[in-house]
Amino acid sequence: MDLELIQSCIQDYRINKSYVQKNYNYYKGDTDALRDYKLQTTRSNLKVRTNFVKKFIKEEASYILSNSVTYINKSTDNSDIISAIELNLAHWSKKHDQELLKNSLIFGESYELYYIDNNAQFCSRLLTPLNCYVYRDYFGNTTMALHFYKLDKFSDIEYVDIYTSTEITTCLVADLSVTSVKNHIFGEVPISICTTSRDDEKDTLFEDIKGLQDAYETNLSDISNEICDFRNAYLKFQNCQVKEEDLANMKKLGIIQTSNKDSSVDWLVKNINDTFIQNTLTTVKENMYELSSHVNTNEKLSSNISGVALRSRLISLEQKCKFNENAVTDCMLNRLRLMFNYIELLTSKQYDYRNIRVKFTAMIPSDDHTTSLMLAQLSGMISNETGIAQLSFVDNTEAEMAKLRAEQESNAINLDNIV
Repeated sequence: MDLELIQSCIQDYRINKSYVQKNYNYYKGDTDALRDYKLQTTRSNLKVRTNFVKKFIKEEASYILSNSVTYINKSTDNSDIISAIELNLAHWSKKHDQELLKNSLIFGESYELYYIDNNAQFCSRLLTPLNCYVYRDYFGNTTMALHFYKLDKFSDIEYVDIYTSTEITTCLVADLSVTSVKNHIFGEVPISICTTSRDDEKDTLFEDIKGLQDAYETNLSDISNEICDFRNAYLKFQNCQVKEEDLANMKKLGIIQTSNKDSSVDWLVKNINDTFIQNTLTTVKENMYELSSHVNTNEKLSSNISGVALRSRLISLEQKCKFNENAVTDCMLNRLRLMFNYIELLTSKQYDYRNIRVKFTAMIPSDDHTTSLMLAQLSGMISNETGIAQLSFVDNTEAEMAKLRAEQESNAINLDNIV
């Protein structure tokens, strides 16, 4: 074990953690605008939280992965490969992939750490740059992974599991003293990386809209406090005097009487330019939507707008989500590769992850009626399996084809049995 390299990795992890922690803080709504908001004594000091970072990240993850991912076998070999995938991943959380993508959108990348549980099942644990560090060589190959953790939330002792291609070494972070060494069966560092950032940690939604998020919350908090202070307007008496003991009676009766005909009583209020304020908030909000490539679905649209026009509004978001899909696909294919290696060790059954295509179905209204009409016109020009895969309500094309063949066989008439 190269202690010098491990110490360098830990040092780099500490430096990077302080940066990505702010990404997570903004996702939680703990922004600089609210943390450093200037308080005024004896005045309203409301802090208005409007978390666009969380909204946009959840929208992207839901847009891509709210519908179940479909695995398609590109080869005629190993017809049971889809069944093998579903069987070996059936015990995983249904929201696993959404959490994987969500973490990657927050931090720029996230990780899947693989292990075999007590029931000999292929399992995964999601990690982030807050508790994991991955060391890559010059060619981008993962040669070591470090997982930082505490045994419970009340403990002050921090451990690190150091994963190499053959073993897992557990050490105390304080002095790197070894507490245990275990072998694993994967033959490589058992981790996959989901990278949605194109320029390492600098290409994240947090970096794109941090300033706008702060500006929006600061301005909205300021105007909210102005309104609260505005309610506490002053009652102005001119050319007259009122005794303090008479104020309660005046309030009760709703009557003010003065002895001087030149007296005037009115409210001293602040004139707030609501148009300027609204324009400022609208501009900041529109810039956030523009930079994040999202669409404000609360905008009022024409009642006769076409479906094509509606879909065209999503072009920028779909382009962005396509890149995110590719990042998740890379992680999933590496997951399948390691899982197939484990299946081969258990059963000697060989599967090739390269025969699998991962299909995502975006969470948008689908016109399956139009699709079915198109497929009817393409009858004889494409296979039934390819056609069925275009329908949004079919999750497993291979299983659907098997059901179709079974129904056709059961409904077939055997002419030899007819007398």
